[in-house]
Amino acid sequence: MITSEQIIEIGKFGKPHGINGEISAFIDDDVDIEAINRIVMDVDGIYVPFFIDSLRPKRTETVLIKIDGIDDERHAARLTNRIIYALKKDDVKVAPNHDDDGFYASDLIGYTIVHANGEPVGTITDIEDSTENALFVINRPDGQPAYIPIADELIDEINPEERYIVMTLPEGILDL
Repeated sequence: MITSEQIIEIGKFGKPHGINGEISAFIDDDVDIEAINRIVMDVDGIYVPFFIDSLRPKRTETVLIKIDGIDDERHAARLTNRIIYALKKDDVKVAPNHDDDGFYASDLIGYTIVHANGEPVGTITDIEDSTENALFVINRPDGQPAYIPIADELIDEINPEERYIVMTLPEGILDL
């Protein structure tokens, strides 16, 4: 039986990808995806290993995983938002490999976005990277979701201590 002392969290599943059982996954940037041949998930309070049929990069922060025995979108959808673990003995962690400014889009989940004019925009709740251009998923103060492109030219300031981002947003972008 696998215990919590034997595992390490390495990521989280996103949404199914296609109809053949692949699912997108957000994998920590310090994980060597080449070293992953099985993952562990909590199934009704028991840590269960699952073998990987295939794993391929999708974007910089996501991979597409095909798990042995999961062959359709319906079964893959059951994994959405589940935490992914690896066995510590599988040694899948490597030294962190951050970009020059030290931030990945997923590092900014939980940050508050403020428009350059001082108006609060909302809190980043997720990253949507199923399209060519990645988007911040924002929970607006009125409770409505919004999507903002993750683009350097829109970001004026990132304050990691206060956990906010100042952005100059084009007029009408929050109405899309």
